[in-house]
Order: sequence, then C-alpha cells, then structure tokens
Amino acid sequence: MKPELELRHLRVFLAVAQLGGHTRAARSLGLSQSTVSETLSSLERAVGTPLFRKAARGSTLTPTGEALVPRARDILNLTGQLLSELARVSPEVHATLVVAAVESLNTYVLPSRLAALRERWPHVQLEVITGTCAEIRESVAAGQSELGLVLEGEMDGPGGARDASILTTSRLVVLAAPGHPLVQRTASPDQLRRCEFLMSDAAGAYHRLLRQYFEAAQVPLPRTQTLGNVEGVKRGLLAGGNGLGLLPAHAVEQEVKNGTLAAIEVRPALPRLVLRALVAPGAADSPLVDGLMQSLRGLALGS
Repeated sequence: MKPELELRHLRVFLAVAQLGGHTRAARSLGLSQSTVSETLSSLERAVGTPLFRKAARGSTLTPTGEALVPRARDILNLTGQLLSELARVSPEVHATLVVAAVESLNTYVLPSRLAALRERWPHVQLEVITGTCAEIRESVAAGQSELGLVLEGEMDGPGGARDASILTTSRLVVLAAPGHPLVQRTASPDQLRRCEFLMSDAAGAYHRLLRQYFEAAQVPLPRTQTLGNVEGVKRGLLAGGNGLGLLPAHAVEQEVKNGTLAAIEVRPALPRLVLRALVAPGAADSPLVDGLMQSLRGLALGS
C-alpha cells in the first residue's frame, strides 16, 4: 500500500525545490538532512514517481516535480487560509504557526509574545526557527514559515524606512567589559577601529552596518571575530582583552543595567535597526500572524 500524501511532504518538497538542495532546505526548516531525505522518499512513494534528479550542484526537478510545485503551493495556501478562517471564529482551533526570526528576537523578545498568543489560542502549536536574515527570507519565500522577523538597516529592503512591513526600531550598541579604556568616554570611529569587534554571525546585517559606518567616516574597518551567537559575544567580552561587541540593545539590556557589561557612547551614532515582518502569501490574512505582528508593532526594543 502506498503511503498517503501529507502536508509535511509538500512543505519539505517546496523547500527543496525553492532552495535547490537538501542542505539549505533542512536549515530553512529546522530539520536534519536525513529527515528531509526520508520525507521526500515518502512523498515519491506516495505519487509513484521521482520528483528530483541529481545534478552537478544539488538537485533539479523532474517534469513530475515541476508539475507538482504550483499545486503544492495552492494546497498549502488553501490550508493556511482555512485554518485562518477557523481561528477567527474559535479559540479552540488546532493549527501550527511557524515563525522564523533572528536569534536575538527569539531569545529576548518573542517568548512573552508567544505566551500571550497561546493564551488566546491554547491549541495552536508554535514552531520557532532561528536563522540569519537571508535564511529567514528564503524560509518565507519557500512557504516554510508563515512569518519571518528580521533585524536590518533602516534602508534595507524594497521600501526603505517607510516600508509598512517595519514593526518597530531598535539600535545597535557598542559594548565592552566594565574596565575597558573607552568606557565612560565618547568614542570616535578612529578610536573604535583600533579595537577588535566581536560579532555574533559571520556575515549578517550587523557586519554590513559596521562596514558602512566606518566607510562613511573614511576610517579603515576594524578587525572582527565571529563567535557564533549573542551569548558567545557576551562571554568573549568578559573573558578579557581589548575587544568590543556589537549587539542590538534588547539583547544586552539586562547586562548594561546591572553593570556586567558597559555600553560605549559613539559619535557619530551607529545606524538604527528596524524590525521587519515578512509574511508568506498564504498567511496574509492569518489572525495568528496578525496578532503576533500587532504585539510587536511599536514595541520599545531596548531603546
């Protein structure tokens, strides 16, 4: 007996088709590569024919796979619309909301907002995926996340600072251990560039904004070191040395308040960040997505 076709099959299929391979799809979905492979194999058994063929780089769609792409999108969009309509009329609806967001939001901002969402819809399953801004955009474009939340520069994105997708703003903070020589001083770009900057990711929005800041000041870019996550930056600063950290204000609010870390005032000021919402086409009318976005709109993020 052939296995039945399931929605999870279509989500994984579209991710691989959109992103061009198992590895990127697995990262976008927050799954292991083996799970992606097993799910695709199950889908191919259900439809009775291969959907992908191996290529020099990744996989390409077979004619059957190409025919399935628009139908799979239609099915997932209709499913999302159906659950959205049910959620509008009943708090008892069972649904899944997948949110992809950058690490600092997932750790320091979203937990309380998602808890409020659960109170309103107690049977909703919430899945949160952490990724870079690029990975989050891919996840939403592939239909694997109903809502993506990215932190980037004010003028990033198609609509710039006036884009209606902007929910609120935050700011980047230059941080140091309390005994750093720049603490309690107003630092210039020339003083900052003499220190190594500890960063949470290898090539994200913060790197781009840091580069733009020093280019605008016509000062050489400082050395940077990537420590993998926000907590790594904090621990790196406290481990000693002359390093500086660059993190969003909402991720270090408690440490600056209790004096564990110090925020360094800089002139000119660093560019501000915007929290931008990316909504998948099938989730545009979802009350779950709208409820979460409204809880974030205008929120003071460590400002």
